[in-house]
Amino acid sequence: MPSLIRQTFAASLGFLVLATTAPSVAAPEQAARPSDLAGLLRPLAESPPRLDQNGARITAETLHDRLVVVAFVNGECTIVCAVRTLELDRLARALPEPLRERVRFLAVGTDPARDGAGRLRAMADGLVGPTTPLRFLETDAASAAAILARLRYPASLLPEPPPTLLVFDRRGEIAMTYGSDPLDAPRLLADLTALETFEEGLGRPPRGAPPAASTF
Repeated sequence: MPSLIRQTFAASLGFLVLATTAPSVAAPEQAARPSDLAGLLRPLAESPPRLDQNGARITAETLHDRLVVVAFVNGECTIVCAVRTLELDRLARALPEPLRERVRFLAVGTDPARDGAGRLRAMADGLVGPTTPLRFLETDAASAAAILARLRYPASLLPEPPPTLLVFDRRGEIAMTYGSDPLDAPRLLADLTALETFEEGLGRPPRGAPPAASTF
């Protein structure tokens, strides 16, 4: 199984809590630290509810006991952002059963001044189609600023969104982070397959693991 370097951050019910673990392609001086990313996104179950590009609610129940892959987009994705989104859509559609039912893919907008729900919906429909498994979410200014600051993403690179993928285990704790250009789809699939066996999150043994040897 690929190496999973765990950094555990408590995630209360209804909260999506971001941290960082596996190395990304960012230079060390630009890489975000776990403490920078903890609590990066607001609770998904807050009022008013978060809605995806089709107007469907995103709540704590939506993500309960699911693996969650988070990517970042905006309504004017350049070629690099568009290719990344297409690759994620392709992977999401190709996941084998029953893994497909265990994973949720969120594409979080980072340009709140222009990226309303309608703009993200037009971008999603035009790029990956209305049946995509990816769920596109708009953000407010404070949330977008927190994302960029905690990812240590240079403002000079905007409006291109951060080329980062974050993967959460089944208990809402961060498991992996990737520098995603180009997306390593085989590795991500292998990691998701492995993570799905950790039914109680990375803090507990995976499904089928032998019991720990007694020290007595």
